[in-house]
Amino acid sequence: MSTSLQSTDEIVSHIFARPVPPLEPGKKVYAPELTKAISGLKEHDYVIAAIHLANDDIHHCHLIAQDHEGDSTADLLHATLHRREGDYWNSKYWWSNVRSHPLVPSSSNAKSFVDACEAVHKNRDDDSKLKETQWSELKKLVEWMRENYKA
Repeated sequence: MSTSLQSTDEIVSHIFARPVPPLEPGKKVYAPELTKAISGLKEHDYVIAAIHLANDDIHHCHLIAQDHEGDSTADLLHATLHRREGDYWNSKYWWSNVRSHPLVPSSSNAKSFVDACEAVHKNRDDDSKLKETQWSELKKLVEWMRENYKA
């Protein structure tokens, strides 16, 4: 793929045009050639972190979330990235730190989703419904960050 994608709109459109990603991408970044462009966007850190997460780049999202620990949005990113990485206990820990956030009606619902992802992983069940839910969640996360955190 060409690395000519430079604007936030171009990068986000490209990432969200792909098929629904796995619940746990492992260490495989969807479009590694976009990592530098995403990191270089003139956007708020949380927008950049959310786009990295949508690109399955757990590592770069984690760096940003760790830099802002204690902020409910950073903690939400932290909880989500650990769920995607398959570190379920750690995800639930971070959901406990998200006291209140407009994207999360209830941390208990978020923890239930973590439990569902873990159960599917352990039992090797069909995860298509959970993948769709997660993909929708990631899209909302990126959109919300872009609307609420301007550079």
